[in-house]
Amino acid sequence: MKALGRRPELVALISVFIGAAIVVGKLVVGLLTGSLGIISEAVHSLLDLAASGFTLVAVRTARKPADTEHPYGHGRAENLAAFAEGVLLMITAAGIAFEAVHRLTMGGAAVNAAGYAFALLVATLLIELGRAAVLRRVGRDAGSDALQADATNRWSDVLATVGVLAGLTGVRMGFAWADSAAALLVALIIARAAGLLAWRSGDILIDRAPAGAERKLRAAIEGVSGVREVRSVRVRRSGPKLLGDAVIATARMLSLEAAGRLVDEVRRVAGAALPELDLTVLVEGQSRPSDLVERVHAAAARNGGVRDLHNVTVERESDGSLHLTMHAKLPGDMTLASASLASAGLEKTLRAELPEAARIDIHLEPMEPHVVSGEDVTQRRALLADRMRQVVESHPAVKRLVDVELSDRHNRIHAHVVAELAGDVSLEQAHQVETELEERIRRALPEVNEVTARATA
Repeated sequence: MKALGRRPELVALISVFIGAAIVVGKLVVGLLTGSLGIISEAVHSLLDLAASGFTLVAVRTARKPADTEHPYGHGRAENLAAFAEGVLLMITAAGIAFEAVHRLTMGGAAVNAAGYAFALLVATLLIELGRAAVLRRVGRDAGSDALQADATNRWSDVLATVGVLAGLTGVRMGFAWADSAAALLVALIIARAAGLLAWRSGDILIDRAPAGAERKLRAAIEGVSGVREVRSVRVRRSGPKLLGDAVIATARMLSLEAAGRLVDEVRRVAGAALPELDLTVLVEGQSRPSDLVERVHAAAARNGGVRDLHNVTVERESDGSLHLTMHAKLPGDMTLASASLASAGLEKTLRAELPEAARIDIHLEPMEPHVVSGEDVTQRRALLADRMRQVVESHPAVKRLVDVELSDRHNRIHAHVVAELAGDVSLEQAHQVETELEERIRRALPEVNEVTARATA
């Protein structure tokens, strides 16, 4: 993995050395032959060499990890290098075009279309074809905009070299103006490539969203169970990576642990849709005015004075007002006066959330200890367990008894039974069966102090 991470940097370094050799060769041959086309190509290659140097520095910089001064990493160095290449190439194109037009209007200049000039151009053409292919492949594999920008420059070099060869061929055929025309063609090719390069890199530098990325991200997040609404998504590119943020809405009473799992799932599906994405997720609660019970729980959570609010019932009276009843737990050692104050605070919060509430009844209960001492005595009390099995299996709704456990807590027997019911019964019906089983066991077996019955499919 380490070798793969250094591959883009190695390719960029080799490209710099090759570019330096090409610049020297073109400049020498251009001066010897007097060809504006070759000299323009030498200048073009000189600026390409500088651009390749930018690429090398950018690739090295972009691979640095995030730090306190650059919390989003250094990926933008590649986009900046690509933009700088585009600007340099446009300046080059303008200078070459100016000299080409000047020569064409002034009647041209003597050009020696020597064989070694053709040899240099053909060799340069082959080298640039190889450089372009390698740079593009490695740039795509590494997600490097700087290397892909360098590859674009190499392809423009290939086209420009073809144009210069055509110009020298024209000079050999007796058309003195062909070299200057070839130089003008080179300028146009360079200008087009530079404009596209600068435009694309500039878009990234000003945080233009990658095409289709936000739509794909939104669609992926909307498919996550528990996400009620995707309120916003934003994506921008930074070098080889995408940086994004999403604001999602979910149930108001989702616990912190559940919210954390939801965020993990959102990031997982986002990574599947956009593998290079580093996503920040903000979770907000979505209020549903019609869900009155959820609004009661949300108000109690905001109040924070009570714990374990349960058995919430919202009754709508004939005049449209609401009657709220609920159970709330407080520490068992709290005085009644303090508990009453806590209950009054909760009632005030509930009335602010639901102004139409005409009556609020809060049944206060002591909280159970976090841990209780107990002993499994099912085997020791086998006769009692068998009698309990008979009671449970006698219920018409029970298909079979799954489990019985008897626990001795300070000489008090606590029974736990699990009964299998038909899978198509409603949860309300299952709860009714659980209640009936608990009542039957208490009546039939008075030595059992507490019973917890659970229905399963």
